[in-house]
Amino acid sequence: MMTKKLSWLLVALSCVALAETSLAQKKKGGDKEAMAEAAKGVQLAQQGQLQPAIDAFTRAIEASPKDSRLYIDRGGVYLSGLQKFTEAAADFTKAIELAPKDYNGYSLRGAAQVELNQIEPAMADLNKALELKKDDPRTLERRGLAYYKQKQYDLAVADYSKALEVAPDSTLALSRRADAYAAQGQYAPAQADLQAYLKIRPEDFNAEERLRFVNAKLAPPVAATPAKPTPVPTPEPMKLLTRTNVFIALGALLLLFIIVILIAKKMMTRSPD
Repeated sequence: MMTKKLSWLLVALSCVALAETSLAQKKKGGDKEAMAEAAKGVQLAQQGQLQPAIDAFTRAIEASPKDSRLYIDRGGVYLSGLQKFTEAAADFTKAIELAPKDYNGYSLRGAAQVELNQIEPAMADLNKALELKKDDPRTLERRGLAYYKQKQYDLAVADYSKALEVAPDSTLALSRRADAYAAQGQYAPAQADLQAYLKIRPEDFNAEERLRFVNAKLAPPVAATPAKPTPVPTPEPMKLLTRTNVFIALGALLLLFIIVILIAKKMMTRSPD
């Protein structure tokens, strides 16, 4: 859960940038109230005050309901900060209705649908976004996650790799590509991605744990030392000529000698008939 939350915070930064663009557009003649509320929403989102940011963007939308970028901005806070994916998807749908040629609406709605496990419509939106803006790294990262959830790890790796060609320092692409590599048992490239990720974000303990797991998979197996057989003691041969046996034999001979003498005396003393 923590990894997912951190990932979506990266999306929040892009939404803030979009909000700043929308403010510039409003200065050309848009509603001043909407512009002020949108500026407040951006500031609150940057400070982590997410629900107040939602409220500010809602007031901006009420003042200027035809500005698609305001729905993008509010939907971005729903998506990345509050993780209210259904509300986010609804805002992005409205943005698409107002600006059907803007790739952002499709890309962000696809991201929300991936989180809702609505993979088929998500893929349609993400592909449409890439038609409108080829090789957009954010969209490629979002489609990579959709492929990953479908266990199409090779396609996920391809999208993350393409995103990294455009944005080499994308920690989101590095982290997710490492997961896709590891899911295929390709631990060496997963190790390289996690090491590159930790150079940029050394404080991410979750990534450190994943790197330790990958390192353990790459470590050579320790050969088991065969157990030495337990020696069976050889029984000592029985000794016949012992002191005890000699005394027993002498006793037996003495007893036999006495018996013989007694028999001889009895025969000598017997009277003839």
